[in-house]
Amino acid sequence: MRHLACLLLGTLLSTPLSAGDDEQTRIAREMIQVLDAYAVYKMGDFDEAFERYRQLAEAGNRQGMLNLGNMYAAGLGTAADLEQALAWYQRAADAGDAIGMYEVARAHDLGLGTEADPDQAAQWYRRAAEQDNAEAQWTLGERLYKQGQHSAGLSWIRAAARQGEHPQAQQFLASREGSRTTITLTEHERRAALAALATVDQAAQRQDAEALVMLIDDDAQILVRLPHERNWQHLSKAQLRTLWQQTFAQADEYSYQRNEPELINAGGTILAFSLIREKLKRGDRIQQLEIREDAQLRVRDGKASIHGLRLDIRQQGE
Repeated sequence: MRHLACLLLGTLLSTPLSAGDDEQTRIAREMIQVLDAYAVYKMGDFDEAFERYRQLAEAGNRQGMLNLGNMYAAGLGTAADLEQALAWYQRAADAGDAIGMYEVARAHDLGLGTEADPDQAAQWYRRAAEQDNAEAQWTLGERLYKQGQHSAGLSWIRAAARQGEHPQAQQFLASREGSRTTITLTEHERRAALAALATVDQAAQRQDAEALVMLIDDDAQILVRLPHERNWQHLSKAQLRTLWQQTFAQADEYSYQRNEPELINAGGTILAFSLIREKLKRGDRIQQLEIREDAQLRVRDGKASIHGLRLDIRQQGE
């Protein structure tokens, strides 16, 4: 794992830098460290993941702050401490992080690590919503709608639904505007979608991270949620590839199996819902995971590509 991270850093640092490139290099270096910590966390080594996130957080990395807060909240790698969790969420929020803002709002809303304060919660939900956090947009919109502010509420709910990240917002709008019409998949579309998923599965089984992301569009929206976490992480295609690389590097033995997917034609987009089972073994440690995958595919010229992907990674039985 450290060899891989060094290899990636070596690529980044192999060319001379101008002063303007220095900040980009620092950001790239920190992202590699974050993805490395993700892979350790996914493997179930919470003590090591906690230490890595702590170092990132104390260095000012917002992703480190968020994940350190998550580990304090869940009591993973450390004793559960909601006050410490809120402190790190607050630091991330103060640094401009929308997920941090949402977690601060939620803490004030539910009294997690502090006394419940509806006014503070409302302020932070709005700040997070204005930073395009879909959860905050949905929460704020639903509350405004229930309070009778239908126009303002619907505006925020539509914003959450448009991002493609919030099924509840989409379902709310669908139920309000009439039931959705289900369009039957053609045999051509079904075969193209299944072929694309089979290509992904074959790449995972041979631990080929490059091929795993080959069918993902460059501008695809990718969301990943790790075990025990509430927050979704936005990743680029390159970052998802790196996460897969580091997952494979963590495991001495690896297996991957997809159940039969459910395919739905949503009018120009094929929605593919799958349950994937992963098994990772390193030494005596065995980690059995389930990935609830929601993929959005488009078929062009007989071939399907992925333009949206949600990977909800859970320990089996979670």
